[in-house]
Amino acid sequence: MKKLILKTTAILLILAGVVACGKENTDNVDFHEITIGSANPVINYVANGIEFEFCLLNEQGEPATIFNEGKNFSFYFQCTNNDVNKELEIDNGFFPDLLLSGFCYVISQQNGTIGYPCTLRPYTMEYRKYPLYGEDNRYAVTVPWNCEGWGDLNCYPESFPKESLSAGKYYTEFTHKFRFLTKKNPIDIPISVKINFEIK
Repeated sequence: MKKLILKTTAILLILAGVVACGKENTDNVDFHEITIGSANPVINYVANGIEFEFCLLNEQGEPATIFNEGKNFSFYFQCTNNDVNKELEIDNGFFPDLLLSGFCYVISQQNGTIGYPCTLRPYTMEYRKYPLYGEDNRYAVTVPWNCEGWGDLNCYPESFPKESLSAGKYYTEFTHKFRFLTKKNPIDIPISVKINFEIK
């Protein structure tokens, strides 16, 4: 009986290993989370000389996790190439891919999915690359929840205006593998972030 249990355990461990190998390894993804009322409401992370910043902004443009009901807020993302010796580039799918990963997506902690303030429109465009070095070493985007009159790249508002969030607790999160192009091999940096916030 002991031999049967040992054999069964060994087989299950082998199968688990095979299944794990078949899935994308997310163990090495750096996870960063901000709690409601955090003294530092900004996620800041540096990898390979590239600095990432993610936060929510109040109407005054200040990072925050608590907002007044009926007031607008924005999602802010920035990446900066701090290595003057790295001539990095990004392509024109950089922002749409970030949206598809969940950037700007809001979920209610009580009621589940709320959605995006904007959506991707169908498009065809010529593939282009843009510098992320020298004077152009920074890419930043601010997306307001109520994005009336706002439009960036291939994103457009779903409604004008987006309905304000009611009082409650929410979060926004995304997991994304950022790709930066070089003259040789691309640099891939996977990141997972979550910001908890409250509307009062």
